[in-house]
Amino acid sequence: MASRELISPRLPNPPLDFDHRYMVDLVRALELYINQEANPGQMRGTKITLTNLPTSAVGLEIGNLYRVIEQVKIVVLDVAAPDGTSGTGAVGSVTVTTS
Repeated sequence: MASRELISPRLPNPPLDFDHRYMVDLVRALELYINQEANPGQMRGTKITLTNLPTSAVGLEIGNLYRVIEQVKIVVLDVAAPDGTSGTGAVGSVTVTTS
């Protein structure tokens, strides 16, 4: 990952014969490397292009980006982002007579 400043763990030199301590050190180094790769870490940049962003927050995880017209928004916990609006109204009254 070139965009992150990670220092790869140094793998231990192998012994001539099987050595339990060597295997423990090797497994520890590999686990450290795997954990570093799995952690997205911080990101910093001067330019980014996001294509095909969702236009609704429905079904997205916290932290995901989505687009509403020309605004890019972030899904956050406890903030409602309705997918649409609708309304009804009434004015006056109607009398229906049948005969």
